[in-house]
Amino acid sequence: MSTSAPPPALRPTDPIDSIDRSDRRRWLQLILGVVLFLAAEVVMGAVSVLASVLAGGDVADGPIPWAFLLGAVIAAAIGVGGFLVIVGPVGRSPGLALRGRGKLAELVVGLIIGAVLISLSVALIALLGGYRITGIAASPQLLAPLAIGIGAGFVEEIFFRGILLRIIDAWMGSWGALVLTSLVFGLIHLTNDGASPASALGLVVEAGILLGAAYLLTRRLWLAIGIHIAWNAVQAGVFSSVVSGTGRQNGLLIADIHGPTWLTGGSMGIEGSLVTVLVGLAAGLVMLVLAMRRGRILGPVGRRARSGVSG
Repeated sequence: MSTSAPPPALRPTDPIDSIDRSDRRRWLQLILGVVLFLAAEVVMGAVSVLASVLAGGDVADGPIPWAFLLGAVIAAAIGVGGFLVIVGPVGRSPGLALRGRGKLAELVVGLIIGAVLISLSVALIALLGGYRITGIAASPQLLAPLAIGIGAGFVEEIFFRGILLRIIDAWMGSWGALVLTSLVFGLIHLTNDGASPASALGLVVEAGILLGAAYLLTRRLWLAIGIHIAWNAVQAGVFSSVVSGTGRQNGLLIADIHGPTWLTGGSMGIEGSLVTVLVGLAAGLVMLVLAMRRGRILGPVGRRARSGVSG
């Protein structure tokens, strides 16, 4: 642990007035955010398939890993660029979402937290008999897991936390925004292969609250982006697990995953396990407590703020 001063967004002495919620045209921001999310997802899929076809790959078996990663990186760039336009020229107030000092530190901390949480979940599942390492892969496929992490980490966080949670936070306050965005996040994942109402509820409790709390704690996206990237990439690239129904990955560890669905997550992968849900929820609750102590949980924006006065 470093003894240096934490970045500005993490200091408990920050005044509530430093949280800029004076942005405008929120309905337009929301509409443009939906368009941006869909466009980034379409571009990611199209680039992955097109690059695979041009390289002579068989897309029936899925995109070539490097092509998938290329699509994810391009989608992430589109997401970041589009978000800056939405909160800048359109919203007239970028707030703390992506700017300010300490961005890299928050991203790195997020990567560490995401890796630790998913590793702890796998360790507990292994102790309960649901995960057993049988070997180490001679040539693990790491590009696809990295693509899954980057694509979801940037595109989903920019929309669900950077657009949706931030705007609803101004309209309804932090608690209402956290509940609604967590529900929407879980419902969206019902479209994934192997998803069920139970797995969607698990993502609401686990990832929706965890990632929403990460945004509220820092009032920026970098911590949440880091957690999301590492959560997906380590789950697939190290532990060879399915990620939200995207298919079994050939990661670093060769493992025998067996047992009841509540323990292993079934077709949704390790993140669908009740163990992982509880680990993610616990981490999210800790972040929410920290956010409350640091004055980051706020009510709806008042009339003065709607007229252009911060916070």
